[in-house]
Amino acid sequence: MSKHIVFMVVMLLISLDVHASYFNTNRPQKIIGSFLTELEHIDEIKVFSNAFAIAPRTASEITQYLDANVYEMLPVISISNLLIDKETGMYRHDVDAIVDAIEKSSLYNREMLFLMDEPLWWVRKACEEGKLKACHDVENRYVETLSTFRLVGKLLREQFPGSGMVHIEAWAELVMQKKTYPDEHVIMLDDAEYLGFDCYGDFDYCGSPEHGYSSQIDYGTWVWDAMHALESVNPIGRKLFLVPGSFLADEYFGSIKAIMDQMYIYAYILSQHDKIGGLGIFLWGDMIESDKPFTGARNIYPIADFIAFIARYFGIENKSELCTVNFRCN
Repeated sequence: MSKHIVFMVVMLLISLDVHASYFNTNRPQKIIGSFLTELEHIDEIKVFSNAFAIAPRTASEITQYLDANVYEMLPVISISNLLIDKETGMYRHDVDAIVDAIEKSSLYNREMLFLMDEPLWWVRKACEEGKLKACHDVENRYVETLSTFRLVGKLLREQFPGSGMVHIEAWAELVMQKKTYPDEHVIMLDDAEYLGFDCYGDFDYCGSPEHGYSSQIDYGTWVWDAMHALESVNPIGRKLFLVPGSFLADEYFGSIKAIMDQMYIYAYILSQHDKIGGLGIFLWGDMIESDKPFTGARNIYPIADFIAFIARYFGIENKSELCTVNFRCN
């Protein structure tokens, strides 16, 4: 009997240790932050954010942002663009440059999340460009991509215990999967603690002429169902992560009202369930992508105000500094 009890205790400790290696999604606050394009913007969002996201063009930019994060916000670092092999359209698991960049920062020992931004969609696009290895992976339902990111997560968690992964997939990728396999769950990275999708535009009619239009509830439901299926097999505390748009750009949002309508619905959804873990707002600053200009929330004052309002609703604010940017003071 005593040997049996010892065995049970050892197995319990092993189980707890495995779970502890993942990011703790059971948090006192929802994660709320904006996607940043400039280092100095980190000072602007601190009054209404407990997190921020970046897509560093080089690994060295990671160090710069972490050093600027004196406000102890949760960094969400997009790394998939640093891991892709442009020759094959596939991903590598070599995280050495990322690890080195983080360790160069004096603040690297704080918790962090690593974002995989539309990774399956980029493999599919590589296939459409004629890259055979990517086509093989699409045909095999992303077996190699899933394996690669599983290893990426393992290596990063070993180096930075308690860190985690976010997988945000393109709505169009989900549509393509459902067209091919209508009765199957959509494929999401099976080792990520937070799962979500992005689609910018009318909440009830979001999409494109090429791939069709649907309610964002449909896209979210596909991810939600896949998340619960993964959690039933390997419970690590997975949660849904929401990504509303907060920018003006042709073919996405044509008016401030359209942005606000989507953000309001997303904020409402965030409040409805403890399995919905955060709001990653895209985007704060301006940028140009594919020759298309994007005007971010920092230059759309009603939207900046509304982001601050949402943050206050969820208990995230610094009242002493709330009037230092472009927000109304109540």
